[in-house]
Amino acid sequence: MEGWRLRPAAAALGLLALACSPAPAQAPAEMGSTMSAAATATTFLVAGSTVTRPTSRLLPIVWHHQAHNLSCEAAALKMALSYVGVSRDELTLMSYMGYDLRPARFDPRGRLLTWGDPNAAYVGNPDGHIQTYTGYGVYYSPVSRAVAAAGAHVIVAGSGLYGSAVSPNTVYDAVLGGHPVVAWISNTYRTVRLQSYVAYDGSRVSYTLTEHAVTIAGVRPGGVFIDDPWFGPGWHTKAQFEAAFATFGDMAVVVGS
Repeated sequence: MEGWRLRPAAAALGLLALACSPAPAQAPAEMGSTMSAAATATTFLVAGSTVTRPTSRLLPIVWHHQAHNLSCEAAALKMALSYVGVSRDELTLMSYMGYDLRPARFDPRGRLLTWGDPNAAYVGNPDGHIQTYTGYGVYYSPVSRAVAAAGAHVIVAGSGLYGSAVSPNTVYDAVLGGHPVVAWISNTYRTVRLQSYVAYDGSRVSYTLTEHAVTIAGVRPGGVFIDDPWFGPGWHTKAQFEAAFATFGDMAVVVGS
């Protein structure tokens, strides 16, 4: 598939333990690729006048590696905010999101029963490990709150898990319009079946131990440029992005100035 190559299995073993480290089976082949802000465009007529609509665009976002095991959401947001001229470190952004440090609780068989609500606050320790349930992450509502607290603007945000999805086409149109997107994917880069638990606040939470967030910074026909805060930047096929994006019901936050 376009923009992918196999990653050695040895690298995989060390990365699977982190929620915000994408699946090691495949990784971007075109790391740090450059392209003009609107490399290609389609010209058409509307009411007798010529209109040019870009079909490819790569936002000049400086890639940032996440500073903590499970801080991919804050790292992805940091990159998105940098494009609109806002500079915040990860810990500041996470403080805007809030923390729920209450421990996970399990039944006698070891199945997860209760934990924090990631759509209310950051769940667990960002330096924890998702496989041992000492940290998880955060969903779109607290990230939207952090965007506003940082002085930027949320253009659209949502997830099919909470009633209103942000479709892949909405993501692509946003980037073509000059707006970076924080998107939630499975770190396997394919669709993953979610499990669930009841949060301390009574909400039912859908989750997977492959939860991950990235910054969408570019679009071209058939391809998506992902600034991945763990593996790095690179082009991916739209088909593979959309499969991973579907895991959380097309969860995303579109960031504006």
